[in-house]
Amino acid sequence: MYTSNFATVRKLPAHLKPVAISIGVPKWWNGPVEKRLAPTWQMLKMDRKNYDRLFREKLARLNAEELYESLGENAVLLCYEAHNDWCHRRLVAEWFEKELGIVVPEWGFDREDTFPYNECCKERKGTLRREVIAKEKNRAEKAEGEKVKQLSLFEIFDSNGVFEI
Repeated sequence: MYTSNFATVRKLPAHLKPVAISIGVPKWWNGPVEKRLAPTWQMLKMDRKNYDRLFREKLARLNAEELYESLGENAVLLCYEAHNDWCHRRLVAEWFEKELGIVVPEWGFDREDTFPYNECCKERKGTLRREVIAKEKNRAEKAEGEKVKQLSLFEIFDSNGVFEI
């Protein structure tokens, strides 16, 4: 099982089965739709905190094993948003991972390149998690190297009380 977006459908290998899990689908879409994994129109109008709470409650009422069996291990769960943008499909993927002990990566990406759902946002759209982590680490190391040493009074004055640096 994978996740992806409608923009990649034509790139998917033939053995994979794309399944829309969005509330609406593109006009050209004629593939299967799994509405049980889609948010409601009302949810789409909510702030993220309430949306997350209600969508998690919706997932909690579902049987992950039954859904996985009906979708199949070659399913690619589709929605609109780009990789690492905030999208419910990452939440669905993490739900399957937790419930079934499987890994559900974004198609075309290593699992470690996908942010956890709670860290997905517009600013991270199209980025790779490991690259962002590496940049943040480099930034922190650079900032650490640029810190100015704070001197104590004992280091500023010599033994005769004369100011020296």
